[in-house]
Amino acid sequence: MSTSQVLIENRRLRVLQSLHEVGDGRMGEPVLLRVLRLEGCPTDFDVLRADLDWLAHQSCIRIEKLPTQTPGEEVWVGVLTATGSRVVDGVQRINGIARTAIR
Repeated sequence: MSTSQVLIENRRLRVLQSLHEVGDGRMGEPVLLRVLRLEGCPTDFDVLRADLDWLAHQSCIRIEKLPTQTPGEEVWVGVLTATGSRVVDGVQRINGIARTAIR
């Protein structure tokens, strides 16, 4: 496995873990982006949106698109699903997402 693939899989897991850590399992992309950067996951807005879209296609999250005051722009909110929660808990495995370390 390449270094870039390891980084992608770890970043996707960290997105799910971040959503899992908040009470309602929801977080907007601006906050997710800050969390990932603070934790040393190299990412930008476009990469995060690609990951959110990929995770939604795997049924790990649901994306809610909220309008902003700027016409034509929206903020994406990631919402953790039961599948995403099982991935974080290490009960379910999805190729393309790093495995959770078993404690």
